[in-house]
Amino acid sequence: MKIGILTHPQYFNYGGILQCYALCNYLKKLGHDTIVIRRGLDTPLGKQIIKDLMIKLCIKKILNPKEFDKAAKIRPFAEHKLNRTRLIFSQNLMKKICKQYRLNAVIVGSDQVWRADFALNYGYNYFLDFVPKNVRKLSYAASFGLSSWNYSIEQTARIKELLSDYKGVSVREDEAVDLCKKHLGIDVKQMPDPTMLLTASEYDTIASPRLIDKKYIFVYWLGNKETAETYILDFEAKGYKVIYVGLREQRIFPSVEDWLSYIKYADVVLTDSFHGCVFSILYHRPLKVCENTSGGYGRIKSLFQSVGVTNEDVLSLTGDCYTLIDNRLNSMREKAKVFINNSLS
Repeated sequence: MKIGILTHPQYFNYGGILQCYALCNYLKKLGHDTIVIRRGLDTPLGKQIIKDLMIKLCIKKILNPKEFDKAAKIRPFAEHKLNRTRLIFSQNLMKKICKQYRLNAVIVGSDQVWRADFALNYGYNYFLDFVPKNVRKLSYAASFGLSSWNYSIEQTARIKELLSDYKGVSVREDEAVDLCKKHLGIDVKQMPDPTMLLTASEYDTIASPRLIDKKYIFVYWLGNKETAETYILDFEAKGYKVIYVGLREQRIFPSVEDWLSYIKYADVVLTDSFHGCVFSILYHRPLKVCENTSGGYGRIKSLFQSVGVTNEDVLSLTGDCYTLIDNRLNSMREKAKVFINNSLS
């Protein structure tokens, strides 16, 4: 089956890129072909032609080097590891995508694809309004990002109408299950994030070799660095080298392969990121978690509940604990397999 995947743009969010990579590879293991639908913000054709020309001539890089340098080491992963469409900049072109690529199904997810302040920038494309009746529609581990419902009455009615055509609806967090029940009146399945569908050994095939030859703490931070400073100073005082990657920093980010390596070999991971937590768990790394000031801690709490731990546990988990966690992960993978196969059959 040929399946289109609509998810977040693959820019410089490591978790966003790797959840897309994981879902594509998991579907391939099930015997399907995948292509990632690259939805850009609506842009007039003339303006987009000029923008494409500027990119080819590197004019934008000259005018604003930081725009390009920040993700320079990340872009090659998405370009080489994902089968993707060309960027699509209009509603009309989105309506042609299923026929153009002969898609049998379209999956929206995972990550925060249903977060209102993101999704509504694209009309109702992230609720698959562009997919014709003869193409299967489903969501896989879609997230609303926050614990609150941020759609109007009219928007909620439209979303409910669109979801009624889905072959399967699944969300990532337990809070999202409650939101769908309360505001849409529908029962949905809770599924693990796609990154959890692959094992650590499968990520080893893309992770870089060990990069730091001494004891270190890897800090992967989404919020303001000031929140992490106290913890960083404490670990420095204990003799840890600090490797810091913050998405708000104006610097060149490490490659996806190096990012995985930093987690895999870290003596401790300090993060406020959902996917920072996921990969620490997959690689059995001691983990210190802080709440992101922008909100959304519910998704981390839901993750911990799904694998049977609490925030207080994760810095001191033992081998026996990880055996139980790995068993839970295997059960979740089987559950995901049944949901996907049933939704595509």
